Formats: sequence, structure tokens, C-alpha cells
Amino acid sequence: MAVLVAVLCAGFMVVVWAISHSRVEQLPEPQPAEEDLAAPYREGLHAAIRMQGVALALEQQLYAEALRHAEGDLDRERQG
Repeated sequence: MAVLVAVLCAGFMVVVWAISHSRVEQLPEPQPAEEDLAAPYREGLHAAIRMQGVALALEQQLYAEALRHAEGDLDRERQG
């Protein structure tokens, strides 16, 4: 009985080995890396994001300055 189990296990291992080697031989050749055609667009996108950040910071500075002037005008009206 043990001999039969050993023979069946060995046969199963041979079948698994044969299938795995046939799959390895069927794998396609690896393709060479293609040129990154999106690189210029990606660089432009990053530049636009940086410009948007600068614009937001400038907008915040403008609002802060306008608020400071508006508070100064209110103070002058109260005093004067």
C-alpha cells in the first residue's frame, strides 16, 4: 500500500514538473521598455500645480491685505 502511494506521489510530481516546464517555454519574450510619451505633459501638469499653489498663496495675501485696509478705514471712520 505504501509503495502504491509513493508511486502515485512520484507520478503526480512528474506531471506537475512537466506542466510547469511547458508553461515556462510558452512565456512570451519580454518587450523592451517603450519611450515615455507622456513625460512632457506630466512636467506641464506639475508646473500647473505649482502655479496654482502660488496663485492661492497670492490670493490669500491679497485678501489679508484688503482686510487690513478695511479695518484701517473703519478705525479712521470711528475716530473721525
